[in-house]
Amino acid sequence: MGSRVLAGTLAAIALIASAVLAVTVLRPNLEEADQWASVLGAGMGVISLGVAFRATLRERHRALPPPDRAAHQAARALEELTEAVRAQWRAEAATRGIGDNDRLLTLRWAMRPATALPGAPEVRELSGPDQVVAAYRSAGARRLVIVGGIGSGKSALAVLLTRGLAELRHADPGGPWPTPVYFSVASWNPQVQGLRSWLGRRLAEDYPFLRSRSRFGKDMPARLVRGRYPLLFVLDGLDELPAEQRVRALREIDRADLTDLVVTCRSDEYDEALRIGGVTVAGAAHAEIEPLTDADLDLDFLSYGYAPGQAQRWAPVLERLRRRPQGRLAQALRSPLMASLARDVYKHPGRDPAELIRPNAFPTAEAVQRHLAQALVPALFRTPPDDDHRGPWDGGDAERWLRFLARALPPEQREIRWWELAGLVRTQDRILAAIFSAVTVGPAVGLGFQLLWGRWAGLALGALCALAMAAGSARTLPPPAALYLGKIRRLWAPVMSGLEVGAIAVTLCTIRDGPGFGVPAGIVLGVPIGFVYAWAAPDATVRTVTPRRLLHQDIMVATVFGITYGVTSGAVVTMSVNPLYGAAFGVFCAMSGAFFYGTVWLLAFRVNNVGVIAWVHYTFARLVLLPRRHLPWRTLAFLEEAHQRGALRQVGAAYEFRHQVVRDALAEPAGR
Repeated sequence: MGSRVLAGTLAAIALIASAVLAVTVLRPNLEEADQWASVLGAGMGVISLGVAFRATLRERHRALPPPDRAAHQAARALEELTEAVRAQWRAEAATRGIGDNDRLLTLRWAMRPATALPGAPEVRELSGPDQVVAAYRSAGARRLVIVGGIGSGKSALAVLLTRGLAELRHADPGGPWPTPVYFSVASWNPQVQGLRSWLGRRLAEDYPFLRSRSRFGKDMPARLVRGRYPLLFVLDGLDELPAEQRVRALREIDRADLTDLVVTCRSDEYDEALRIGGVTVAGAAHAEIEPLTDADLDLDFLSYGYAPGQAQRWAPVLERLRRRPQGRLAQALRSPLMASLARDVYKHPGRDPAELIRPNAFPTAEAVQRHLAQALVPALFRTPPDDDHRGPWDGGDAERWLRFLARALPPEQREIRWWELAGLVRTQDRILAAIFSAVTVGPAVGLGFQLLWGRWAGLALGALCALAMAAGSARTLPPPAALYLGKIRRLWAPVMSGLEVGAIAVTLCTIRDGPGFGVPAGIVLGVPIGFVYAWAAPDATVRTVTPRRLLHQDIMVATVFGITYGVTSGAVVTMSVNPLYGAAFGVFCAMSGAFFYGTVWLLAFRVNNVGVIAWVHYTFARLVLLPRRHLPWRTLAFLEEAHQRGALRQVGAAYEFRHQVVRDALAEPAGR
């Protein structure tokens, strides 16, 4: 039996045992006390029966699967994961400007094989997914480390490799191609979590359909990571980890012993980690990305997407590059990042790239790069000349909001998640969460117990529960529920959840109004709530998770649970007392069921979420940040717009700045 099920069972038995003792003390008449104790004992028996039923199902599930069931489930999971990865990175590549219809730069990498044999490295030209896949296959190793300078195109090549392999796997599911999965390692703390554990968690978070037990069995994400399945993990951005963690990360990568693996890192940071730790990625080929040359930058790339007649603005700049291939401008534009920034900064007709060659404007290559990084966001969110056509995200507001995020996020945190924005105002969020918890849960508990033992008992117990929930909510910042209201899932969850709620309702209502009312009340409460817990399950739709989808699901689950708790509890109390009391009790129960994680939730879904739900913390953060003009009320809509315009990039349910160089420029004091 699982530890959480056992804990929930013991808590319920303790609650009922306490009620039996209370009834015995409060009702000195032995015959009457015996009657109520029998009712309470029956409730305890119902819970025990539910636990036995659950245990039987668990044993039966363990004993019955056929020998080839696990292999069939894994094959199906890989097939659907391929489809999700293919759709995800086709869309994201187009947003990043490296899609099928974009003008791509031709990159080159120098490949050294996994063997230590001497010889010149093989130089390959890379201009699309097919070429990147071919270069990867020519390495002669299933592990590859891609290194390069700042903005050299490491992430772009990782995305193109992921796309290319996903397309091959889709076209030939039975072929030798592994299913690629791309992860940014910026959120990994190798000192806290091993690589395989982290990969299993990220698979479950970014592709929640893999958690469907009815289709894939138990713990499919973890099984895919542990098993020897054709799965290629593309780990991008090892250099984004703090320096003290990179050596530990390489050791964890070596310890994980993944068969198919690609790691990207800046050259200097990778060499430093090797020098300090003495550990490398065993059996891996190494590819170093070479800088761009002046011949790689042409008018077609720099003016791609420009309005007709605007391309010739780049002609004098290109002429300067050809005449001075070692000049400061040529040195500044030798990385794909800076070349793409230059293209985006001067796309607007009001900006002229000729300022890059103005005498004494930029004395060094670093000055050119700083100028381009600082000018990106103002160029992407430029205010139109006609104020009548000014959009909600144009002008200086967008730059101010992104500057706030660049400065307020901890330096080691690369990802922007809407449910973690409350961490930027944690003190105020703690206070608001505690107050909200106290004024919501306290009245719900107090009104309930007032019906049993009077006003003072209701006030005391309500205050006690309010303090407990306030303390718990102030300490936690849970992630979104990530549940989908779709197909009815396994029977044990609604049985256990309905039994827990129903047993409590039968017990309390019988104490007040007798078993003739208590049993129907338990059914009215237990059956609908059990059905809703059966209805909620991890999203089984084959798709990757997105920030908007997580927010929508969090609100939808809260709405359905709130209505269910509110209508059922309000109806029972209305029949027992009066409509006004029932309405008040139903409202507070609805808010408690919608906005808080409780014991029933923990028992049904076996998660560690406690306190106020993620959407409420997100709302508190906006209430604090909006008056300070740090973020707009429609924060997620703004982040989506910044992603579409090219200021941010998306990886799963999180956003990141387009590049650390862009974030550093935004974090600088204004006017520097």
